[in-house]
Amino acid sequence: MNFLVLTEVNGGMTVDRLIVDYFNGLGAWGNFLLVVLSLLISIILGGLLGFQREVNGHSAGLRTHVIFSLSSCLLTVISIYGGLNSFGGDYDRMRLAAGVVAGAGFLGAGTIVHNGVSIRGLTTAATVWMSMAVGVACGCGWWTIAVITTLLTLVVLIGLAKLERLATKTNTNVMLIVDRDNNAIPTLLEIADQHNIVIKDINTSLVNFGNKNVVRITFRVACRDAKLVQEFLDYVKVNIEPIQLQIIQ
Repeated sequence: MNFLVLTEVNGGMTVDRLIVDYFNGLGAWGNFLLVVLSLLISIILGGLLGFQREVNGHSAGLRTHVIFSLSSCLLTVISIYGGLNSFGGDYDRMRLAAGVVAGAGFLGAGTIVHNGVSIRGLTTAATVWMSMAVGVACGCGWWTIAVITTLLTLVVLIGLAKLERLATKTNTNVMLIVDRDNNAIPTLLEIADQHNIVIKDINTSLVNFGNKNVVRITFRVACRDAKLVQEFLDYVKVNIEPIQLQIIQ
């Protein structure tokens, strides 16, 4: 019985191709070990991406990324080995892979949440998508590319986070304390629009201030013009009348 290799012959040799050919040369058991190895590599690489998200407290963490990477690898292997013609028919090898891509979009969208008027989880959604791609690569036997891509993704997640903090270093972080019945958020957004000010990362929480429950609003003003920021904050004081307005570090 001829077993299908996990990588297609394309006229050139790669490290992955050499490994795949070696295992396929061992017959049925070698082919079985090849599939198991693909599944294990997908677990390790998906776990690396998930661990980075987990330590940063994001919604889709270690187990989510591992399971998604593993399932993507499994479906890819199934789509490839469907070509064995076990049931007397022909199989479209990309059909299951296309379903994996659609599923990645669905799961990724589930990690994007709205917090007030802020949107969180976009990076986590991107790592879920990457976890899918890594799993598919492992299923196809492209382990070297999967490893390199995973390492590059970790470099982006860890290294560019510092660059993002540097880019936003000149932003002004503001905290407002308002009464519970003060509908401050819509007014704040309207004032920002009038002054062509972009505000990000708006968060609200109920806190105790001066022996009464109040709403604490924190946000970031993405503007380098200190004079314009001050004019904006002065306008906020007049129109919202907060109990307290403070610039925080």
